Amino acid sequence: MKFKKILCVALGLVMGLPMAAGCAPEREENGNGGNGGATENVAFTDVWSDGMAENFSAGGAYTLEVGADIGTQNYIRFSYASECGLDAVMYFTGADGSQTYSERFYLSPEDTEFRQILDYYHENTFAKRLERIEFSCVYGSGDFSLEKISVATHPIDFSKVNFFFPDMTEENMRLYIEGETVKLGVNLKLGGAIDHLSSINQGVSLSMEVGELYVGQGAEGTVYEEDDVNLINAHDTGRLIQQSFYGTRGDSLADPQDDYVCGYFNHDGDPATPDLAWPYNPVQGGDQYQNLSQLVDVQYSATQVYVKTRPMDWAKNDSVTPFYMENTYRIIDDPVYGEYVEVTNRSTDFSGYVHNNPRDQELPAFYGITPLGKLVTYKGASPWTDGAVSEDDDLGFWSPGTSANRFEATENWIAWVNEENWGIGLYVPDVTSMLAGRNEYSVDTGALGIAPDEAVPCTYTAPLGVFSMPSYESFSYSYYLKLDYVVYARALFSSLHASGTSNDDLLRLEGRKA
Repeated sequence: MKFKKILCVALGLVMGLPMAAGCAPEREENGNGGNGGATENVAFTDVWSDGMAENFSAGGAYTLEVGADIGTQNYIRFSYASECGLDAVMYFTGADGSQTYSERFYLSPEDTEFRQILDYYHENTFAKRLERIEFSCVYGSGDFSLEKISVATHPIDFSKVNFFFPDMTEENMRLYIEGETVKLGVNLKLGGAIDHLSSINQGVSLSMEVGELYVGQGAEGTVYEEDDVNLINAHDTGRLIQQSFYGTRGDSLADPQDDYVCGYFNHDGDPATPDLAWPYNPVQGGDQYQNLSQLVDVQYSATQVYVKTRPMDWAKNDSVTPFYMENTYRIIDDPVYGEYVEVTNRSTDFSGYVHNNPRDQELPAFYGITPLGKLVTYKGASPWTDGAVSEDDDLGFWSPGTSANRFEATENWIAWVNEENWGIGLYVPDVTSMLAGRNEYSVDTGALGIAPDEAVPCTYTAPLGVFSMPSYESFSYSYYLKLDYVVYARALFSSLHASGTSNDDLLRLEGRKA
């Protein structure tokens, strides 16, 4: 059935945004490729427009004296052009010069605009003066020009957020886009990762019968929630649907190739197993200690949300990485197959570490609720010919896992579903290798309560690419989510495949395409 698309931005009541709920007003389009095409109605004021130009040699440095008062405005924008990658630091003082602090940022030669939310964790609340910016060329060489610096007040009031208490459900950091049948929520406190995906206006409910939870169309026994049941597990910063990449192994190697010092992580959940030296692992939501990643930018419109994040290093305690993760979220209405979610991820690592270790990369990391505990996919040799699907309702934990946990999904999709084969389909063009499993699987209310999205038991999927994380070079990929019965989700994915959807950057990184 085709539905008319009505997309809204629904915001927490205490976010201090231009609208409390409902459809967003029209906003001025911002066409810069670095912001994912998102729109917003923020009024920027130029505080420096002298212009400057510098030709950087490899490793060269330049200091720009600015001397611009920005007061309490917390959103800065640079308009620039560059032939090289720059590592930069902004230096601020208070009105009387007694208070100082600095913020680091990175400029890619692929962009012409950069925005950053200043003092994101709200630790330096004084009125500020931008004294100077120190630039260092860390990638390539060539001309750099800065046209102007502008500032504004970001419409989200981050001062209301407690970043030092691991309450991941704070309503004032939730941002939603909503269609006629699909609702998507991203959590800005968790780096803008997806922590909510639900079917609306379709009769999907969370119910319980004989102590077991059921999610689907048509209730079983007592109904606890109806028409907005969250299907994503958001128990901690490592769950969600989010970006996560693995890089250098640093000092865990007998002959280290760089100066990275590994953290340690209990990878299999067994306290009797020694922790492993863990590689460089930027994770969008935060680290294993529940420290929250730094949100660099968020832009939103009636139809999409764009976020940019500096993620934490998973195995370390409160170590923000020199890495940018960008996500653009959209709900799309297909005239035949109805609404689905499109997510485009872009990543750039500015660490300079030697990531010379091709390995499994999660594309993306996906965690779901256990009432959708059956895995369905196509594993055959004749993809996109309507061959019989494979079903598995008894998967175990994924690490170290068995041959059942790791398989080839030759149509590039998997689905986690209920007994009637209704649930979430995940399609990642050009990716066939899948790692999947279930953690402490249960549908019993004794283990889940009546909130499976907050419980320890979960499902997991990682569509896998095998490549070394590039340094300084941006790469992107897209994936698609469809809430439906398997037969209809598969039909949509087949249609997307036939239309030529692809992930060329992944093919390039894996050496499958020049």
